[in-house]
Amino acid sequence: MIRRLSFLFCLALSQVAPAAPPPLREAVERFDAAQAQVQTLQCPFTLTLRRALLKTPSVTKGTLYLQGSDFVHFAFQPPEDLILHLTPKALVSYSPGAGEGELMKIGLIRNADRKFLGLGQKLSYLSEYFQIRLEETRDLPGTWFLAMVPRTLSMRKRMQALNLWVDKETWLPRQVQWIERSGDSWLVELGALRTNQALPAAVTGFKLPEGIPVRSDFSFFATRKK
Repeated sequence: MIRRLSFLFCLALSQVAPAAPPPLREAVERFDAAQAQVQTLQCPFTLTLRRALLKTPSVTKGTLYLQGSDFVHFAFQPPEDLILHLTPKALVSYSPGAGEGELMKIGLIRNADRKFLGLGQKLSYLSEYFQIRLEETRDLPGTWFLAMVPRTLSMRKRMQALNLWVDKETWLPRQVQWIERSGDSWLVELGALRTNQALPAAVTGFKLPEGIPVRSDFSFFATRKK
């Protein structure tokens, strides 16, 4: 009887106790393999922007489109007048209502830290620039938490961390967060993913309209007045 009770007790513990995270190398391989299977992705998103000097965060919504490592495209819902189109070579913002745009080019040195988004990028690539820690999280059930801290001094001057929540079953992102050196942070929560479906032509062929004023900066990473 004692052995039977001991067995049942151990069985109950095994069913309740959370599974330990896999080795980091295995997690990197599984994440990269999942990313390799996704040519295109689209989903609703919620962006929570927290400023270190402001008490109340701003929350906006929209639709995210991704094409491999080619680009990430954020189309915001009204009343937000904003489209973001991010590639490894440039960050572009466009305000259709205002008829204005912004362009920040990314070079090998200048603004190079802005290409690390955690979306469409392999962990094996990110691991060259970030120290990665994998752990269980209670913030978002059913995910593994990947905390990434910049390795180089130049990046540490700009960023504190890049955090990624990965679905345990699909090994695709569920949330991504950028934290600036100043303490400002951007948290993008992803809704239901639709993968490997044709993206709208307006997204794949996105360009700033000709003739509009274009500033050579990117205010998404600057304090935005509401």
